[in-house]
Amino acid sequence: MMQKKDTKKPRLEKLEALRGFAALYVVFFHILPQKIYLLGINVGMLFRFGPEAVIVFFVLSGFVIKYTYEKSKDKSFKHYFIRRFIRLYIPLLFIFLLGYLLKCYSEGTLAYPEWFTLLGNLFMLQDVISQKPHVISPAYMGNGVLWSLSYEWWFYMLFFLLANKIDKEKLNKWVSIITITAAVTYVIYPFHVNRLAMYFAIWWIGVRFAETYLAGGKFTIRGIMPYAYVLFAITAILAANLALHFSYTKTYTFPLVAYPFIELRHFVFAIMVMFGAVIWQNLHWRGYNLIFGVFKYLAPCSYVIYISHAYLVVGATYLSFVGNKVVEYGLYVVILIIFSYILEVVVYNRIRKLLIG
Repeated sequence: MMQKKDTKKPRLEKLEALRGFAALYVVFFHILPQKIYLLGINVGMLFRFGPEAVIVFFVLSGFVIKYTYEKSKDKSFKHYFIRRFIRLYIPLLFIFLLGYLLKCYSEGTLAYPEWFTLLGNLFMLQDVISQKPHVISPAYMGNGVLWSLSYEWWFYMLFFLLANKIDKEKLNKWVSIITITAAVTYVIYPFHVNRLAMYFAIWWIGVRFAETYLAGGKFTIRGIMPYAYVLFAITAILAANLALHFSYTKTYTFPLVAYPFIELRHFVFAIMVMFGAVIWQNLHWRGYNLIFGVFKYLAPCSYVIYISHAYLVVGATYLSFVGNKVVEYGLYVVILIIFSYILEVVVYNRIRKLLIG
């Protein structure tokens, strides 16, 4: 997930609005049926792109991490690590506890805390075990969306390593080599490490945008093409991977969101995001605020909305007595937002101030 920026400057409000929208969209992706007919049109299909919303998070995260890193006066690893760790882990530990307590409640006794899985998640080694091969650890307590946090964490670490060990002029070249090599090896043997390295190419889109933004440049199709070729190459490799391992689509229950299709789907959408952002900016973001503007109010608690909705909305049943599914789930979403605000804006910020001021 994208991290909260250190300042609320208006020029970054569009990122905030998109972050809030993406978090709420993932909630609707998980709770709305595939078929919702309005005037004979299946509008439910508009909410079938939850995996794509996570890709938006990755791109936004790459932008914000690059932006905040360059703006930071202290570029030491200690400063960088502590802030990234606190931002990601403090709300997450509360959600781990919430998941465990709900399991205890459902079993009517102290439940087994799944120590091995918890350890795997604490070390950010989790992924969706039901959708990808050779996963090291499943998400803790069945909270599937936590898969993206393991990617985020290692993206942070890889970014710092590359930014400090590779010459600035050669940095983009090295990212291209690493990500394309990872994609090639993914065809041979897909596992957590090369999957992470390959997806770093998507996160790096945000970094490239931030570089241009910080330099005061303008986003152009011509300007992004050198990096677009990297994404095209990885997409072509993943298309070949789909063809070679198409039999896996019969292995998983939901093949459209599983290996080997989901990786290709993610990269195709990442390319669309990159070109779409450039085109929309050159259209002066016409209509952007009308579509996404209101969601900026969800941005401050969007991280917790994302990591807690599996428990507070998707798996919730405590309001089933209402008897109306629309009202019931509407109330779940309201409670989710209130809970997320309290945890992320109130509790997290107070803990953060105690730890680092």
